[in-house]
Amino acid sequence: MYCYRFPDRATFLTTCDTLGWLSEPSEESPEAALIAYTADRAIDEVGPITIVNGEYDEETGEELVPPVVDEGHHVNYQGIHPIEWDAYVVLPDNPRRLFSGGGGALDPYAEPEEAPEL
Repeated sequence: MYCYRFPDRATFLTTCDTLGWLSEPSEESPEAALIAYTADRAIDEVGPITIVNGEYDEETGEELVPPVVDEGHHVNYQGIHPIEWDAYVVLPDNPRRLFSGGGGALDPYAEPEEAPEL
């Protein structure tokens, strides 16, 4: 899985449009929509993520310390790394969300590992 941080969702959608990953607008759906799941890719839009949880009063639920949020548009991706997304690659130690059966974040620039000899 590759992890990306775009400055905002509009930037993410613009890059998806250049890759041909948006649907054509139609009468039923006047706005183009992301085609997130195909035979060769899976895209999980995470959006902003909480970096540090807030603190709240146990009795009232009142916020005592606000959470720290990274407002960027975070995206997890399975498939061949699109070079158009090079500027947005992030390598989190512990991604907050994973695809089912997936491991951690992959570095698209790392040398491929050799398969062990049997």
